[in-house]
Amino acid sequence: MTRKKYQFTIQYDGSDFHGWQVQKNGRTVQGDIENALNIIFPKEKISLIGSGRTDTGVHAIGQVAHVELPSRLSPLQLCNALQGNLNTDIQIDSAIEVDEDFHARFSATAREYEYHLVKRQSPFSRKYAAELKWDIDPKLLYECASLLKGEHDFTSFCKANAEVENKICIIYKADWIDNDDRYIFTIQANRFLHHMVRYLIGTMLEVARGRYTIQDFIDILNREKAEIAVSRAPAKGLFLKKVYYD
Repeated sequence: MTRKKYQFTIQYDGSDFHGWQVQKNGRTVQGDIENALNIIFPKEKISLIGSGRTDTGVHAIGQVAHVELPSRLSPLQLCNALQGNLNTDIQIDSAIEVDEDFHARFSATAREYEYHLVKRQSPFSRKYAAELKWDIDPKLLYECASLLKGEHDFTSFCKANAEVENKICIIYKADWIDNDDRYIFTIQANRFLHHMVRYLIGTMLEVARGRYTIQDFIDILNREKAEIAVSRAPAKGLFLKKVYYD
């Protein structure tokens, strides 16, 4: 039987997952989808490749992944069969056939994340937004965001044991908006480092609440003040919004 490569677009509520990537201990999004595919194709060795990893508790609106499978099901049949074997906290929005050279991670040209920060926590937002615990100056948030656009070395804003050597990223968009009950931060870049978005948000909040100055933020970004600790925002407010391809 011939084989084809399929691209999935996926939503998930990250609250009960230990991130995207398969782990020995703990439920993961990749693991759940691979297990579902193994039910549909029991004789196949399944390898699902995502556009990138999301951490424990991080959500996705538009994660993308690819997999090679026997071509006995149409994309719609595959999508429906897969959804029928998944829990309701994962939704396969679409399945399409793609060219052999498509790669969910390496073919991506940009990724976009969104972060939700509520001014007052409620039962309805507790899993999907972080709570703003301080009085802040939003103008300082906007100013910090404007400094991120362009090409920078984000060594200071990633996990210390990040596997990649090259920590230069190009930021295409970085904006905060005040949306009544919450602040929403949107950031789009060619790539992101481990915990990078959460470190950026946490440190911007330190500026907005008056603990750090704008100059401190600039110095951290330029790697000129290693003694200033960056802060990491909670995972639950973060969503992988969209992955871009040519």
